[in-house]
Amino acid sequence: MAVTATTRWKEELIITDEEGRSFTFDCGWGADPLVAFVPLADQWQDCVPGWLWDRRAEVVEAMKEVNHRVVETRYPPLEEQRA
Repeated sequence: MAVTATTRWKEELIITDEEGRSFTFDCGWGADPLVAFVPLADQWQDCVPGWLWDRRAEVVEAMKEVNHRVVETRYPPLEEQRA
């Protein structure tokens, strides 16, 4: 089983799992090639929902499969993203 990546807008990349759950990652606006931002490895579990905790490598690979350059960066914790 694998997650899939879909670009909704230039600044959003949606990762969806086999059960239809989705999470949106930020992307660079107007970047060429396209850029997707992911939390640093040591922040991953604080910044994504539990169903993605052990799937970081899959998420990164899915992003690359839709032609995004993946950039690791500081990310807001999940609680702050919803505020």
